[in-house]
Amino acid sequence: MTIKRALTLRNFMIILCIFMLFLLGQKVLGIEDKIQAVREAGRLYAAGELIAAENQYRLAAANTAILYKEDLIAARLQELAPITAIRSSLSGLVLTLEDQLTVKDFAGYMESYASLLSLKSKYMNQGGPYEVYYRQLSADSGISEKMTAGFRQFKEQFLAELAESQKGRGSTGSGDADSFKWSLLQIPDAYYGGTAAKEELLAAKFQTHDTARLKALAAAGSFQAMLDSALSMEEAYKGHSYTAAWVEKQIQESATVILNKDLDGDRTAAFAGHAVAYRSYAASAGLQSSKVLKLIDSSTTRQLRAAARLVRGGQYAEAIQLYRDLNPLQDTSDAVASATLAWNTAEPVRLLPGGDVQGSYSLTASVTGRYGAKVAVAGIDSTGRLVYADMSDDGTVATRTGDTVPDAAALTGLSFDDALSAYSEVPVVVATGSREDGRSTFTGYMIRPEGFARLFSFAGSGYELMAEDGSIRVTNTDLADGAAEQTAIFRQVNGMYEFSEIYRESTYTLIDASQLELHPYEKVMLSSNIYIDSAGRTVASSDGRYLVLQGEVGAVTGPAYISGQFENGYDYAETDTGEQYLPVFIVDTVGSLSLMP
Repeated sequence: MTIKRALTLRNFMIILCIFMLFLLGQKVLGIEDKIQAVREAGRLYAAGELIAAENQYRLAAANTAILYKEDLIAARLQELAPITAIRSSLSGLVLTLEDQLTVKDFAGYMESYASLLSLKSKYMNQGGPYEVYYRQLSADSGISEKMTAGFRQFKEQFLAELAESQKGRGSTGSGDADSFKWSLLQIPDAYYGGTAAKEELLAAKFQTHDTARLKALAAAGSFQAMLDSALSMEEAYKGHSYTAAWVEKQIQESATVILNKDLDGDRTAAFAGHAVAYRSYAASAGLQSSKVLKLIDSSTTRQLRAAARLVRGGQYAEAIQLYRDLNPLQDTSDAVASATLAWNTAEPVRLLPGGDVQGSYSLTASVTGRYGAKVAVAGIDSTGRLVYADMSDDGTVATRTGDTVPDAAALTGLSFDDALSAYSEVPVVVATGSREDGRSTFTGYMIRPEGFARLFSFAGSGYELMAEDGSIRVTNTDLADGAAEQTAIFRQVNGMYEFSEIYRESTYTLIDASQLELHPYEKVMLSSNIYIDSAGRTVASSDGRYLVLQGEVGAVTGPAYISGQFENGYDYAETDTGEQYLPVFIVDTVGSLSLMP
């Protein structure tokens, strides 16, 4: 065991000596290299070869084998520091460029390019002290070739992406979606072969890309998407201080084609929607005038004129639909109201509930400009009910529904009675029906604001209102007594006409009141105005003369005819001029002035 330990220790010592000899050798060589580097640096420096001298001084400074002329080395390196900075910066940029090209870091590459420009601006000034050194160090580094190759690589990459992007249909052409465009714009002009070459190449590529995308959207019918894409493109170009006139030109062409197709196909609603979208786009794009805006304005005017012609031609539904289709472009509410009014005037049945449905009403009657309404209409609906509607000047429609008309199935006509309406001061509608005996039924209704009120119901060959007393004379009336060809008189009782009497021709002689004394004891007839004096006596004024009435006077006052005779009697009564002594007229009958022969 002692011998083995001795041998092991001896071997270890031998190895340690060899290692120390190696280190000593390295030290000697290092000392020699440093002394030689300082000498060579001094020679180069003296010869004016500063780049090589700086390299030798830098090597000597890095050699720590011996402290040899350290102050001189430091002073020389301090003096040659710009060359050191140029060499170091270029070397660092070359390595950085290689890394950025490997990972395709274009943003970083542009930063390196900016750093290179900054370095050149600092040291490569015309006639500057370091221009020559910068040129030599730059050439030695190969940075120009690397930069050129890198920009060529990025340019080819972005142009390929641009071509590939043309296949995309949904991109709006903004933001990161078209980042390759903005990257192409950032590549310096020199790497395109000059400013003109760059502008020509990119304009052609961008135009092909943009127009293809806009045309694809137009072909797909995506009008709004096309406008949005164009607007995004223009804003993106502006953000990069680039003018792309082809975008607006393509929009003009595509929009014109689409709008004309809408018009040619009579798709007015589609035209209006597209036109509104384009106007919004034009406003956002700052367009005050364009070919498409002029097309929209002229076409809108033409369509409005066409709608007006439809109204004049009685094609109201088509006109109203056209006006409504155009409303997004221009407020046509007044035109729609006017066309609706014209339609309602031409076809009043439309005012009735459900009147626009064919067959809703079996009978209708209408008037215009009467009863305080622009249009008034009445109708018998499918259930036999009487329905009324009127429209005011401002287009407001009011409707009223009544009860079922008697014997509605036998009705043959419906009409407004102007005479009865004037007398009643509200519209009066008369429903006429047929009977097997040849007579007609007449049922009249007053149309009051609060609703319908039946005015009369009788049968006969015809009827007539006697305006002087408001009675109605019905010819060939049916009084359920079997008699025919009788004329009956109906008078209002509690607001409804009821049978009053049979009309008979008068056998009395019509005279003037001044002739009364010339016809004593004769049957005579006088027109008069009857009143009651303060003593309760019945007095008649006739042709400027006053008479005291006695006999069958009844309770009638006002305008009336009186039939009877003068029997040479006189009595006192009050007149406008006071109490007078007047002739006494014995009355047989008092009746309507219209019944006088």
